[in-house]
Amino acid sequence: MEFFEFNKKTKGLLYIFLLFLALGLISFNIADSIKSEYSMVRDNFISQINGKDLSNNDINKIENTLQAINEKFQTSESIVIFEKKDGVNDIQYSYLDLIEAEYVFPMNAGMKENLITESFYPTEGFDAGKYYVVHRYFPDWFYLFPIGLFSVSGVLFLLWILFQIKHVYTTRLIKLKLKTH
Repeated sequence: MEFFEFNKKTKGLLYIFLLFLALGLISFNIADSIKSEYSMVRDNFISQINGKDLSNNDINKIENTLQAINEKFQTSESIVIFEKKDGVNDIQYSYLDLIEAEYVFPMNAGMKENLITESFYPTEGFDAGKYYVVHRYFPDWFYLFPIGLFSVSGVLFLLWILFQIKHVYTTRLIKLKLKTH
């Protein structure tokens, strides 16, 4: 294997690349298991709201459940409950001002509006009797850490490849100079 150079620098890069790759795979499996558990809890939560005529007791349950989900899974889900109005369709409820809402859970949901929440937070709406419920969440934040580890791993692999290309290039230049002398 004369084309591969294995000095301390390239060995270190290769080992660190393999370490980050292994950590990425492990964290990906962990994120996948958390995501599947979160999906089941979220689906149960949504089934409590969708199509149901909400009472004050149900609204209190929604607040408590949402708070428990946000704490357990470290998410930033929010629920906004509007009283139905004539002339407002389902899509328009997502863009109504929070001041017009009957209930906002968590209370700081409106303060989190920025470019990221507008771009990456899907919004879904549900008909709930005399109310219309708007639910916002960040669906796959669990995968951000594994993606970061895979990115670092990829950069380290590219550096290792560049060092190997440099070694092959200098080796061929040396062989070419030896042949000409």
